[in-house]
Amino acid sequence: MADSLSWNEVEDYLDAHSEQLCDYVVRKAELAVINKWLVAHGFLTVMHPSRRSSGSLTCSPCVSPSSPVERSLDSPFAIDDDGHRHRRTNSKKHLRHNFAKAKSRSVFRTCEPATVSVAAEARRSSFRSMRKYSSLPPSSNYILCLLIESKVRLPQYETSTIEFKKELKTADDKAFFLDIVKDIANDLDLTSLTRKTTENLSLLLNADGASLFIVENTAAGKKILVSKVFDIHSGTNIYPVTSSEDNAVEVPWGKGILGYVAETGKPVILECASEDPRYNDEVDRITGYHTDSLLCMPVFNAYNEVVAVAQVINRSCEDSGDGRFTKTDEKLFETYLQFVGIAITNAQLMDTSRAEYERNRSLLEVTHDIFEEQTSLENVILKTLQRSQRLLKCERAAVLLIEDVGKPKGNAGNGSSSTPNGSITCVQQTVKFSRIFELNALAVVSVTNNGSTSGLVTGGKQLASSPHLMQLAEQVASSGDKLNIADSIEVEKGSSGNVRSLLAMPIRNSHFQIIGVAKIINKLSGQPFDENDEQLFEAFTIFCGLGINNTMMYQELEKANARQKVAIEVLSYHTAASDTDVDKLKNVQIPETVEWRLGSLTFDDFCLSGDQMAVAAVGMFKDLGLASRLRIDRETLLRWILTVKRNYRNVPYHNWRHAFNVAQVMFSLLVTCNMKETFSELECLAMFVGCLCHDLDHRGTNNAFQEKTGSALALLYGTQNTMEHHHFNHAVMILSSDSLNILRNLSSTEYSVVMNTLKQCILATDLTVYFQVRSRFVPLLTESDYDFEREEHREMLRSLMMTACDIAASTKPWDIQRRVAELVTSEFFDQGDLEKSKLKITPPALMDRDRKHELPLLQMRWIKNICLPLYEALSNVNPQMAPMRDGALQNMTHWAKLAATTHDPVSSASSNPARHNHMHHLHHRHHSLDQQPNNNNNTGGVSGEEEREAGDVVAPPHVEIYIDEAK
Repeated sequence: MADSLSWNEVEDYLDAHSEQLCDYVVRKAELAVINKWLVAHGFLTVMHPSRRSSGSLTCSPCVSPSSPVERSLDSPFAIDDDGHRHRRTNSKKHLRHNFAKAKSRSVFRTCEPATVSVAAEARRSSFRSMRKYSSLPPSSNYILCLLIESKVRLPQYETSTIEFKKELKTADDKAFFLDIVKDIANDLDLTSLTRKTTENLSLLLNADGASLFIVENTAAGKKILVSKVFDIHSGTNIYPVTSSEDNAVEVPWGKGILGYVAETGKPVILECASEDPRYNDEVDRITGYHTDSLLCMPVFNAYNEVVAVAQVINRSCEDSGDGRFTKTDEKLFETYLQFVGIAITNAQLMDTSRAEYERNRSLLEVTHDIFEEQTSLENVILKTLQRSQRLLKCERAAVLLIEDVGKPKGNAGNGSSSTPNGSITCVQQTVKFSRIFELNALAVVSVTNNGSTSGLVTGGKQLASSPHLMQLAEQVASSGDKLNIADSIEVEKGSSGNVRSLLAMPIRNSHFQIIGVAKIINKLSGQPFDENDEQLFEAFTIFCGLGINNTMMYQELEKANARQKVAIEVLSYHTAASDTDVDKLKNVQIPETVEWRLGSLTFDDFCLSGDQMAVAAVGMFKDLGLASRLRIDRETLLRWILTVKRNYRNVPYHNWRHAFNVAQVMFSLLVTCNMKETFSELECLAMFVGCLCHDLDHRGTNNAFQEKTGSALALLYGTQNTMEHHHFNHAVMILSSDSLNILRNLSSTEYSVVMNTLKQCILATDLTVYFQVRSRFVPLLTESDYDFEREEHREMLRSLMMTACDIAASTKPWDIQRRVAELVTSEFFDQGDLEKSKLKITPPALMDRDRKHELPLLQMRWIKNICLPLYEALSNVNPQMAPMRDGALQNMTHWAKLAATTHDPVSSASSNPARHNHMHHLHHRHHSLDQQPNNNNNTGGVSGEEEREAGDVVAPPHVEIYIDEAK
């Protein structure tokens, strides 16, 4: 008959008789079949137990291709579920996987594997056997993990099956009682202990069901009852536990029958539970179960404190006709709960020990991280945040660094402040945060105080920088107190979710000064941060402060070493002017500036020798009236000019001649164009001195080269305005000598004004600064909204005048412009040769000797995009500067004619047709500028296309500024 049935008919029959199918599977199915079903449904497989029982089955590790499972350690061969035999490998790859799996497991084990060979146990427990770790990198991190790995191995007692326990109870009550006591005696896991206890209580008292609730403390100091494994309980309201524990529920303290027993410590025995006013039939109504008799009793520890509450319901009528719990049952219940109390105490001590071990391990790893990584502030903070987030189990962690860490913020107290409603007290001091580091899962964000991102950004929203949380951080930084907010607080829209709980603490350095604030937000369990979290997080803030302090000290040491290296290099190359040179200059008659045409905007840059330029500089000081009115000593002025002259290196272009020519153009603007009337004497002094010093100690290489080579200058000054900062600091170094300080007769206020203006003027020679200033200045001209009585507007004008003087060679007569272009091109080619030989990279077009035929086209674009907008703007301010604009236009025409005769279309087209077409397009486009010279003169900034063109092709052949930095 079976042959006549189709499979569909069999399947329909099994669907209709699921109970018979379940019974058949329980009786007949092999473990291999069960494992196949588990794997198909995403569960862990089950290993062969020594005794077939549901309570003693041991789950195998998660099987995946990246984590192979050692199925048998006794045999060199293993058998898979399909019966295939394959050799277990001891390759380095498998050893690494095994090490990673061992590290991810809990450091405390509640049981040992059922089958472990002697060789495997020796390999696991022996510290001397290092072959397991021989394939790992020999770093201190792996060694530390090995050293701090827990060696604790807990004893194992195998649980008997329910059937065995029933048979044992029928045969021998005493043996049964001893067996269920042993069952819980060695179990140190509260979840497993709860499951065993409820099972044993049901058998012991012949009850339909049992439950066990453990007493726990909340963050607010209140007690609650928590069931690790919810079976059946009655007579109270229940609340799901907001954690990852399955089927766990909470019972309020003092509520219902369970709460009453926990609060009073008195047992409750009921014949009809539904008649008791404390009883709540919520569970009965949900499950359809009816509770009649009930026995509930507290569980005490050695100090007579209630640590749990146990409950059994509905006694069986097989041996008690009325189904009621008797005094004998109550006595037996009480006796067994004494052992349960001991087991719970031991398990809680084990949990405390495990948590303490994890805390100590984490703190030791944080200490290792701090002393291992001291070169990067970001890495130190990131590692600390990662470990604190992992150990404290929170959604977000953030560190906010105070802008000025040299000044203490707030008092030195270490009090505690708790604001349940999230209210903010008055902040006594203004606190500004310079950097914010926030960690949210895999998102790491570093933001500045104004909200703009900087540093490493890997997505995510900056919740820690929201205004409300910033106020809380400022409160912590000002008061020096920790802040623990337990209840919900309002967070504005777009702040990446609500803040349910927050813990913030100040970060202090070695001098106990507050240097930042650390925050953790939202525990994953949904509970507020408790006292243990506060203690652990405070330890993290201490280590974080030490790490930040050490990193800052290391960075300062690196800067000091770089500063020393630069100073030694400078001093070895430069010397101050000798007395002989000063005496020689004293005896030279200073000619009138008119004789040498120093006030002309078309001055010949090559008409004077080096010594004559020093004499002319003295004459310009004299005609400006700065030496007399500002009480500058003549001998000091002469010595200072000669020293500045000697502190320019012998490079093709950025030398003393270039500095003098820039100063001569500034003199012309101040005197001939009457711009001296717009500025004060102190400003004129700073601008003129800035022109003479703006390229001090120039090495013939640009800022990008310093960054690429990682030079000491880049390390000392950073990658923004590297050379400009060096030029200014070199000028300060010269002025710091008494015999060279031309400002020594100024008052402290005047000295401060001159030095601040001098720095601003020298930094303004960077093209990136020029673009920024021009984009703000031109709209003021267009709207006639400028007022040079305002310091802000005068500062912009000073910056543009510095740039105009620096690139003034593009406005000079053609023969001077062409000669300057050849000098600067020579210097650029020298840098390009260095990049080819030392850095092994292809230099930009303007620095590549192989592309020198492109120079005319590059110059055309340079004048159009950079020079003309500048001189047009200055001509609108003062029409007497219009000759500079006209000179630039004439030079652009000359470069266009030269481009038509010098570029090589044959070689370009034959080697690269696309390049030839591009060059032809550039020539055609710039040739049209002869007819429309002012197309772009009224715009305040450089368009995206123009800026890309400038960045791609040209750095001016007559200035120190480089287009690589303008992009």
